[in-house]
Amino acid sequence: MTNPATAPPGTAAQPERARAEQPWLMRLRASFDPIIRRELAAVGVQPGQRVLDVGAGDGTITAHLAELVGPGGSVAAVDTDTRLLNPTHIIDVYQRNLAGERLPGDPGSFDVINARCLQQLPRPADVLKQLISLLRPGGWLVLGELTYAPPMVYRANDEADAALVNNVMHDMIATIIGFDGHLNWVNDAPPWLLDGGMDHVCTVQRTETWTGGGPGCALLAGAARDLRDALLQEGFTDAQLDQFADLMTSPNLLLRSLQFGAVHARRADT
Repeated sequence: MTNPATAPPGTAAQPERARAEQPWLMRLRASFDPIIRRELAAVGVQPGQRVLDVGAGDGTITAHLAELVGPGGSVAAVDTDTRLLNPTHIIDVYQRNLAGERLPGDPGSFDVINARCLQQLPRPADVLKQLISLLRPGGWLVLGELTYAPPMVYRANDEADAALVNNVMHDMIATIIGFDGHLNWVNDAPPWLLDGGMDHVCTVQRTETWTGGGPGCALLAGAARDLRDALLQEGFTDAQLDQFADLMTSPNLLLRSLQFGAVHARRADT
């Protein structure tokens, strides 16, 4: 079990099962969809535009983009696993390994690009360069990612319960995000974007409070259940993980949610 007060990022186990699209992970992605929708509204996706959706997942944002561009537009949805993506007369689906394969489209061919789940790539800055090259001058790029923020428990039954929630969340976040990747690359993105010829760069970091018994804490309980083997390897006991699950149902618990970072920027006209 790592101590979040002293252990640097990079200490938690990262089994392949942590990367799978398990139900709790899909719910986690969906919980951040409203933030992405607000970013897309800020850049003003228009009917008839060509849009690229990278890291499309289960296709909820892809479907939203298809509604925005309408029958006169198109959406290219890209992911390493495309089993949950459905092509339509508006949506084209592409399976790509972003760590080594080129994205679909010609340079300057997209009006808007939305991208998520780049933090586990070895060189996210290289993918950003490719995304920028695919944008037409004046086109918009929207980036979003679950980012690391130290767990914060505002209220619990006692200090021991608060410490347990804090420790489990720390190691759980490490496993979900993958500390071998670029954990806070969204925070590094603004200078990369400016260097790449983008302007109107705007960043947002979003958290909220989650209460025991609510949907956010239920999501954390599901994550801890599916990541139980990894957490046991980190030194937690079955009894501690059972107690964590119970605490996630306690109305006396109040904690900071997981953090989501978003950036939007425009490719300069020149």
